[in-house]
Amino acid sequence: TRIGVSYRFISFAIKYIPKFLPGNDDDAIKGKSSGTGYSFNVNLKHWQQELSYSRNKGYFLKNTAAYRPGWQTGDPYLQFPLLVNTVYEGITAYNSNNRFSVNAIVTQTERQLKSAGSFMPTLLYRYQITDDQTALTTSNSSQKSNSFELLVGAGYHYNFVFGKGFYLALGATPGIGYVHTKLTTRYLVEHFVSRQSNVIFRVDGNAGAGFNGKRFFAGAYFRYSAASFNQQRTNVVSKEANLSGQIFAGYRLQAPKWLASNVTAVGNKIGL
Repeated sequence: TRIGVSYRFISFAIKYIPKFLPGNDDDAIKGKSSGTGYSFNVNLKHWQQELSYSRNKGYFLKNTAAYRPGWQTGDPYLQFPLLVNTVYEGITAYNSNNRFSVNAIVTQTERQLKSAGSFMPTLLYRYQITDDQTALTTSNSSQKSNSFELLVGAGYHYNFVFGKGFYLALGATPGIGYVHTKLTTRYLVEHFVSRQSNVIFRVDGNAGAGFNGKRFFAGAYFRYSAASFNQQRTNVVSKEANLSGQIFAGYRLQAPKWLASNVTAVGNKIGL
């Protein structure tokens, strides 16, 4: 669940996981999990900047049957309640066509009145920490990985506008970059560290449709992200894939005077 506030070219959002949604209350089968996140966007006429933070705790092993003979659907999965994943991420992008409104799609602070598309080069930088915080004993171990990813992408996005306010937005960004990983394996009395650097390939895509009126707006988006790289000095290939869907609705209110005056002052200084 994501709640956001936007005004002109700036926006801020908070993400959290509510228990009342279906699929979030299955602690007995998949274990207890929690998550939160924050994001901040500045979308100017050409330059776009996003900064985000997320932290998720509590995971389960989807292919538990491969490790527990006799496991059947409905039985508890193998669980990792103290596995924590923390991500700091930034994306800088350049919109080459000022007739294409990024804000109309991302924050709904503008309306795209005519169909338009844009080539958008991007720079992604991400620092990720995955840490198993299980207490160490003489019979177990734990691991922690710290990885830094730097990636350049070349994307194209198009917004098809139909009638008065209806739209269909499509976009894809393939990219190539570098990922450096430090892996720490911890035992009760000692630990071992290994490092590797790899070339990574990533592709991000999105598709959305909705209505963007003068006051009310609503729609749905689907986002897909996949990455792959060969681990250094091995034949192992690491892959990552994420698919998410979002249904949203919002209403435009009159901005408070203090917000309008301060943002306008900043906009005037940077030529907006």
